[in-house]
Amino acid sequence: MGWYKAHSSLNKEQGSIDLIDRCINCGSEKRIRANITMEFGESNFNHGPICYDCYNSYQAERIQVANL
Repeated sequence: MGWYKAHSSLNKEQGSIDLIDRCINCGSEKRIRANITMEFGESNFNHGPICYDCYNSYQAERIQVANL
């Protein structure tokens, strides 16, 4: 390693750790976006991690409903 070639770890954002876990919405093991609490029926809550794809589709659905 020299001044002309930076170490590969310098290219990553500091503090960004890709967490892989099972999504509570789709059930697949993907990169996790956030933890979420979902309600299925009355007083039936499910809390856990949600992947980027499910989180983005959930947010897009909320925006569509809000614009109606």
